[in-house]
Amino acid sequence: MTRRQRTISKAVSCTGKGVHSGIPVTARFLPAPENNGYTFVRTDLPGKPSIPGSLDAIVEHELARRTTLARGDAKVHTIEHMLSAAFALGIDNMTIEMDGPEAPFLDGSALPFANLLTSAGIAEQDTESTPIAITRPMAFTSGSAEISVVPDEQFRVSFFYTSDEPLLRNQSASYVIEPDAYLREIAPARTFCFFHEIEALRRAGLIRGGNLSSAVVIGRKAVVNSSLRFADEPVRHKILDFIGDVALLGRPLAGHFLAWRSGHQVHAAFGKFLKKELGL
Repeated sequence: MTRRQRTISKAVSCTGKGVHSGIPVTARFLPAPENNGYTFVRTDLPGKPSIPGSLDAIVEHELARRTTLARGDAKVHTIEHMLSAAFALGIDNMTIEMDGPEAPFLDGSALPFANLLTSAGIAEQDTESTPIAITRPMAFTSGSAEISVVPDEQFRVSFFYTSDEPLLRNQSASYVIEPDAYLREIAPARTFCFFHEIEALRRAGLIRGGNLSSAVVIGRKAVVNSSLRFADEPVRHKILDFIGDVALLGRPLAGHFLAWRSGHQVHAAFGKFLKKELGL
């Protein structure tokens, strides 16, 4: 099924701190021409270098806790939440200017980005946008993680999350990804981490900008810092992240994606696997 490409109708912006760097940053979202895709611009660097929002720009050794893109020495970190919102809302073309190295983390979910982009309005363009349509089953495995995809007329994501933590032993969720359901069921789901991970993350120089209002902190017997927005908020956030990572394929998707225990590294590898399998 084809549709016309879309961009936002006007520029909008937001300001916050990067969750890992702690550096204040303003992200400005601007309309972009047809066939542009997503382009990041580091306005704080000499020459204002641009970085394509594509799988080819992924920095693979920085994928453990976030998605990072680079061109030359210019990088943008933790861009998965803003891309998740844009992709789920059906925005194909957009320029994202950032005056710092890491996207603002805001409340740890994609909802502030989704609301901001919705407020900008979405404009149809003249050129058609043809989805990547899955026509046969495919499976990708990496360690204990697996992502399978089967034909479907819609973009559907099912995620199965397992953990040794008592509060998060097994969670699963499945959604057709369309704007209304995304805004209501997926975008509000916040990043989560386990209480026992916090000190190690700090020693690694991460979560410098994190706070107890922007993530769900899970202890062995209870959520440490706040109430959950959904009983299955962690697995919904995994779907949110998955959408942001496959947005780097650069086209709408039609297929049912089923993911087990996957994260940013596996999503990036799966995206490259899919491109190769489909000859993209």
